[in-house]
Amino acid sequence: MSGGGSEAWCSGWGRWQARLAALLALPMLLTGLFNTNYVFLAAPTQYRCHVPECEGNFTSGSPALEKWLPAWSEWALPFTSANDRCHRWQPLDGGCTPSSFDNATVIPCERFVYKTNSSIVAEFDLGCQEWKRSLVGTVHNVGMFISLPILGFISDRWGRRGALLTSVCGAGVLGLLKSFVTSYYAYLLAELLETVFGASVYPSAFVLMIEWLGVEQRILASLVLGVPMAAGTASVALLDYVTNYWRLWARCAYPIAFLVLLYPWLLPESVRWLTTRGRYTEAVRVLSQVAKCNKLDIPSEGLEKMLLSEAEQVNNKEDITADEGLFAAVIKYPEVRRRLCVCFAWWVSAVFVFYGLAVSAHALAGSAHANYALVAAAELPALLLNTLLLDRAGRRPLLTAAFLLTALSLIGIPCLPDCGVRLVDPDGAVRSAAAVQRAAHAAGARHAAPAAARHLRGPAAAAASAATQRLTLLNSNNLYLHTKQILYYNFKVYVWYYY
Repeated sequence: MSGGGSEAWCSGWGRWQARLAALLALPMLLTGLFNTNYVFLAAPTQYRCHVPECEGNFTSGSPALEKWLPAWSEWALPFTSANDRCHRWQPLDGGCTPSSFDNATVIPCERFVYKTNSSIVAEFDLGCQEWKRSLVGTVHNVGMFISLPILGFISDRWGRRGALLTSVCGAGVLGLLKSFVTSYYAYLLAELLETVFGASVYPSAFVLMIEWLGVEQRILASLVLGVPMAAGTASVALLDYVTNYWRLWARCAYPIAFLVLLYPWLLPESVRWLTTRGRYTEAVRVLSQVAKCNKLDIPSEGLEKMLLSEAEQVNNKEDITADEGLFAAVIKYPEVRRRLCVCFAWWVSAVFVFYGLAVSAHALAGSAHANYALVAAAELPALLLNTLLLDRAGRRPLLTAAFLLTALSLIGIPCLPDCGVRLVDPDGAVRSAAAVQRAAHAAGARHAAPAAARHLRGPAAAAASAATQRLTLLNSNNLYLHTKQILYYNFKVYVWYYY
């Protein structure tokens, strides 16, 4: 809640806000669980050519009793380069002896044998079609871009709680249906629709939390919502390690979303939204519950009068600010244009690098599950540092330090010695860079919002987020390759803005 007589006694941290945070922990946990699950559900899988002269025919997938690298693979399959897994030696006589293959001529593979059957790569036979595997991440980002305006409309029309429940339940239904699809393109469609529903859980939960905590407590709101979200992100790797099959993963994870069907009786609606919709009786009932829970003695007969006064203030503010939107302000004020460009640069840089590192956990040495879980867990100290330092050190120093430390970590990785014993592990440096960049992402989001006028902060943040989603479509699985260039240009933008 913001701006009004009720804010003095209804905002801030209390038993009611703690109850709200506990209820919102489940949707945030599910958001982390669903947000980047394609990292494992569409994970790269080792494969080789199927050689019918040596192993017979099979109908689909990887044969249960098939040896991954039998003895005949030495003369039937070329292994001199990574591209060789898409070819095999030309057969001569239909036999399976060293003399039965022409080792000077290769032919394309007609079928593939997969080392594991844990991801959709083996399930839908995507061998030597890397673009199809990468397209899953791209479709996911398209769904996030589409979701922003749709769920924003639902939030304003049917309430913050309605938008939250629609988003979580919709993602649960579509994700569960995704586990039953039998074709690659049906999987893409399910991935798109699931993301359209599920991508707006965090904005809905954050708005609901802010309206009960107060705008001044937005750092605390980020912490209480970010911790379960980080836990959910790390749980993606744990659940994949336990299930080891993408269909089973989906059938274990998505049904949890149906627990939010109980939330209409548990989760309170935003009083601010109820007031603007003229539903004063419901608003008074909720405020009475808040007063009782927080042990406040508020006369019930004065609540409706207070809400009517706040409704007039909100309507007056809407009348004033509706005349000048973000687009008009960008054209009219050079300073707004400048700040909006800086907002884009910060947001794009942070999101590219952080999600690029997270999605590329498979490229690091060691266990892919451990790498991903550690990168996800790196969000926890970043959130804590932001909470402790943002008000003390300020947004600008914290943002500068985060970007510079990230740049130094990533640029220094190729300079580390590659020997048997080393003081610094390059993969550990990548995980550390992800932790620092998460802090930059959070600090950048909070610094970008105050960079615009008060009534333009929401549109500015939404525009920056939308621009980021468009840019991430360029390459959803190799963003980290452009890290140094992104950080270099971001530093130039920073110097241009401040100096």
